[in-house]
Amino acid sequence: MRILIADDHELTRAGLRAVIDREPDLEVVSEVASGEAAVAACAEGGLDLAILDIRFGAGMTGLEAARLILAAGSTRVLMLTLHDTAEYVRSALAAGVTGYVLKDAGREDLLHAIRTVGSGGTALPGDLLRLAIAPSAGPSPSDLSRLTPREHQVLELVAQGLTNKAIGRALGIGPGTVKVHVEKLIAKLNVTDRTQAAVLATRAQS
Repeated sequence: MRILIADDHELTRAGLRAVIDREPDLEVVSEVASGEAAVAACAEGGLDLAILDIRFGAGMTGLEAARLILAAGSTRVLMLTLHDTAEYVRSALAAGVTGYVLKDAGREDLLHAIRTVGSGGTALPGDLLRLAIAPSAGPSPSDLSRLTPREHQVLELVAQGLTNKAIGRALGIGPGTVKVHVEKLIAKLNVTDRTQAAVLATRAQS
């Protein structure tokens, strides 16, 4: 099975490749860091499976890339992400994605999902399936209680309109670390981007 990995974190790509390349029936033939590059690589043909993150640092999202990849050809898509919110799972299924795995999944669970989706099956853990079909209440200010103290600090600065670089300077951490915090708080708050997170934080303060 010929596989593409699309994730904007180099270490994530390297870790995935290390796991996949140990399997004789699986081969990573391409690594990219953006949704646009994933779409372009799949358009060239010869790929059985694209493993996509849901969010990239800038530009096209993984969900947008998945829609284009699935509409254009025979490459199947597996989402591998930190985000386990109902909105993301529903959006992935609506895009035609047949596999959704969290980045904290075990090695065997990941390989099973890769082989299942790559061969035309569906890989969606039961807890995520239940989440996807549950009634949607949308984000709520009460979700803020799920954040860590550091995530609260980051969110406050996001709400002020600061960039990741500026937030990093204010908190004495690197922009890459800020990005991870932003991704985690977006997932916990059941929102799709930092703008929605900022709006939610502002609502909670009013």
